[in-house]
Amino acid sequence: MRQPPIKFRILGPVEFHDGENWVPIKAAKQRALMAVLLLNANHLVPAQQLHSELWSDGPSSHVGSLLAGCVWRLRAAIGDSAGKTLLTRPAGYQLAVPSGSLDLHAYESLVASGRMQRASGKLVEAMESFGAALELWRGSPLADVTLTSSIMAESARLEESRLAVMEAKFGVQIALGQHEDVLPELKLLVAQHPLRERLHEHLMMALYRTGQQAEALGAYRDLHHLLADELGIDPSRPLRELQQRILEEDPSLNDRGAPHGATVSGPREPAVSSQAAPCLLPHRPSLFVGRTSELARLGALLAEGRPAVVIHGLAGSGKSALAIGAAHAAAGDFPGGQVHVDMRGTTGSAALRPDQAMQMVLRSFGTDQGVDDAAALQTWAGPAGGRALIVLDNVRDSAQIRAFLPAPPGSSLLITSRSPIGGVDGLTHLRLGRLAVSASIDLLRKGVGVPRIDAEPVSASELARSCDYLPLALRLAVDRLATRPDWTVADFARYVTEPHQRLDFLADGNVSLRDSLLESLHLLSDESGGAAVTAVTALRRLGFLDLTIVTVAALAVLLGTREGEAHKIAERLVDVGLIESLAIDRYRVPQSVRALAREITGSDQEATEAVQRVVDHYAVAAREQTRLAPGAWYRRERETLNALVTRDRTGILIESLGRMRCRLSASGSRPAYLQS
Repeated sequence: MRQPPIKFRILGPVEFHDGENWVPIKAAKQRALMAVLLLNANHLVPAQQLHSELWSDGPSSHVGSLLAGCVWRLRAAIGDSAGKTLLTRPAGYQLAVPSGSLDLHAYESLVASGRMQRASGKLVEAMESFGAALELWRGSPLADVTLTSSIMAESARLEESRLAVMEAKFGVQIALGQHEDVLPELKLLVAQHPLRERLHEHLMMALYRTGQQAEALGAYRDLHHLLADELGIDPSRPLRELQQRILEEDPSLNDRGAPHGATVSGPREPAVSSQAAPCLLPHRPSLFVGRTSELARLGALLAEGRPAVVIHGLAGSGKSALAIGAAHAAAGDFPGGQVHVDMRGTTGSAALRPDQAMQMVLRSFGTDQGVDDAAALQTWAGPAGGRALIVLDNVRDSAQIRAFLPAPPGSSLLITSRSPIGGVDGLTHLRLGRLAVSASIDLLRKGVGVPRIDAEPVSASELARSCDYLPLALRLAVDRLATRPDWTVADFARYVTEPHQRLDFLADGNVSLRDSLLESLHLLSDESGGAAVTAVTALRRLGFLDLTIVTVAALAVLLGTREGEAHKIAERLVDVGLIESLAIDRYRVPQSVRALAREITGSDQEATEAVQRVVDHYAVAAREQTRLAPGAWYRRERETLNALVTRDRTGILIESLGRMRCRLSASGSRPAYLQS
């Protein structure tokens, strides 16, 4: 009879289940060993790493015997004398943990489900998922494990994740009208984490909704004083805007519904409020590097009087920062004024309607809001008809901007969107991609400090690469390192490099890379029809395929559809800012998007079979190339082939590449890159 898999828990003291009861590991060294292996479950942990974790001050000459003895005793303690769970590998050890056998994996799965449900407007289900995830905690993570550098870092990550999930649950509960229920726990957590702005935001909302306006404003005042005294800064802009809305008794604050404006029963009309009110221009971004050519081009386009310029590109590529920087630089050319409006295009039902956006612009220029559209087109051109620049940030589609076109003579619109807006006359387009490698390193140096980054250049380069050279991810990495001076760049880079941890670490306070990507995913889920469903399915399979570059032909094989349909799906993913077009038939899929895609629920078996179809597709292509001239093809597909070889379950691709190697050897033209 097959023995059931051993179950483990680390969200509290480290324990395993012996079939009847949860049992602790009594010996400290064995407990630490199991903790490190569980944190790297189903992954090889090198023997040298284990030795440095367990015997940081011990003699390296005894590493083999010390570690082997500790492994033997741990196997005996958990009833794995045959070594079927704690596996010996040539370079180290690996703990085999099937699905559902570790509380951390169950927690992460529930959290991912909750976030997906929240993004889809399923608030009750999201609350239940977040609640079930939090119920798995039994205290501090790894509570009885000796603190080493990796244990400390992982414990901090888990605590941060737990707090973020609690904040997410509070937000959903408040949106569902349960503000009275959350108040006691919110007050306790705010006292325990006084600098956590998201908790203060929830506390202010809960107090206001229970009729305690003065107490809500008092909570803001307390935070304002604390931040000024401790850090010399003001609360973030969202909190300042929430305080203003509370002062004005904005009626929309009492609406039940999702954080992005969807109620439990369905979408509601978003109210025009001070939260979305335009300002002259937001402050220049403090961490803005590179983009010299893009700034120069935008400046030239605005100076020559282009009526509307659209900046579009990947999620997190810095479109808003570039637009704001360009608007500041061009301010002298627009004496009639410069106005910024957040169109909230990625927030589903809370996206501004064109008439609401126009009202905001008119109000910023002191114009009556009762004018008709024809008059509005002229009155937003600044005092006395002076040239004005309107920044329409985060636009969803062409419908949001049609009311502003054509722009009055001499005035301009500067538009940002994840989608390359089409179907509108008079638009000039600027596509924004990744930062250059050197600019990415400069951003890290500027934010973290030159000495700290330059002391670990290899790790800094790896960190930038793991951030996909995208400004949002890099700024989040800067924020984490800047507030954790005891973390080394190498340690942080090691965690960000791990796909299953990347999105957890690239988060800071109210901003996270995962939330930014989920906004794009929400745009897909928000659509009707089979194409939207297929796009989400395609994204999940791309996560399993885990290739940097994907061709239309490979995508068609992955989805089991025609190339024309695959091309249409790929372009839809480009339109929402999740993948990047490199050529008419080739696309780049960022690492962070692949990590998010693997969190989408679905059939693992179908995804695995789809990946094998792609492997078979490349095996056939390699055989065909063998009869032709394979050198150029291999150079182009080299990175893809290297990745797919590791996922070839049948050996068919390896066999095809072997034939190609033999043919090139026979012709005497085998290049060095095909030697192995």
